[in-house]
Amino acid sequence: MRIQPLTQGAIIDVAEWEFDAEFAVFPQGARAKEAVFSPAESPESFIVPNKRYLFKRSKRSYPDQFWGEIIAYRVGCLLGVPVPPAFIAWNSKTGHCAALIEWFYTDGKELFVLGGDLLQHIQTGFDRKTGQQHNMQDIILLMRTLAQNKALRTGWRQWWVDALLFDALIGNTDRHQDNWGLVFDLDSGSLSPLFDNGTSLGHERFPSRVHNWHEQEYRRYISAGTHHVKWSLEQPLLNGHRALLEKVLTEWPETKDIAYARLNFSHSELSDSIEDLLSIHVQVPLTRERMSFVLSLLTRRHLFLRSLF
Repeated sequence: MRIQPLTQGAIIDVAEWEFDAEFAVFPQGARAKEAVFSPAESPESFIVPNKRYLFKRSKRSYPDQFWGEIIAYRVGCLLGVPVPPAFIAWNSKTGHCAALIEWFYTDGKELFVLGGDLLQHIQTGFDRKTGQQHNMQDIILLMRTLAQNKALRTGWRQWWVDALLFDALIGNTDRHQDNWGLVFDLDSGSLSPLFDNGTSLGHERFPSRVHNWHEQEYRRYISAGTHHVKWSLEQPLLNGHRALLEKVLTEWPETKDIAYARLNFSHSELSDSIEDLLSIHVQVPLTRERMSFVLSLLTRRHLFLRSLF
């Protein structure tokens, strides 16, 4: 069930890569990002030649935030959940460091449609700016409609359970209506890989301020995190990541075995899956202190989620 991650031994320099004229400055989201094309002769075996990648930087307030995208990719591989491959990169001309994220659909052959675009057809006046109406009941109606019309391949319930499980593990609070979508080819559509994972893993907490946290502080912090999506418009947000996951597992018990099997890894395996990132020389390094905090959060959430089953 696990996915073998693509790994790197050194930072990638995109200074000479071609910047995408269509998506040169990517318009969506809060963080600066540019689309670039890899060279025809790929510098690394894990880089696809002539492929579009997203060069995604951090918020200025949190300069090492981009590491979250890379760690989230590794965690997704450990769970066996599709996440776009993400690597450490920089632009030697500008000095910017970023996550280099592989584009997950092929232009000209596939069409990507944001969840928010689809939900606008389900709910009149859907608020795209804040996403306050983003809810699972409308999503379920959308998924069923697409599946009945053979526009969506089967397995959407498991996809949503896996997505909520992944977000609960990394503490992602930002799976809003434009952070998921469908990829359509000539036959039908499938739900996208889980992209845009940087609002997670305690990125907004500075290691110097959390190094002496006790168990109570960790519990308080973890319990405060919640999914972006509601269960329904009639119900308020369920408190905590676990609550919504528990709700969907109750609604769809047939998804439970796969979800539980995804959590079948040890804490040493979790640590080993990201340990090599510490050794890559980069202008904004992943420090041992940041790594320690991230692992503290992941191992506690992992135990918390396993107790669900």
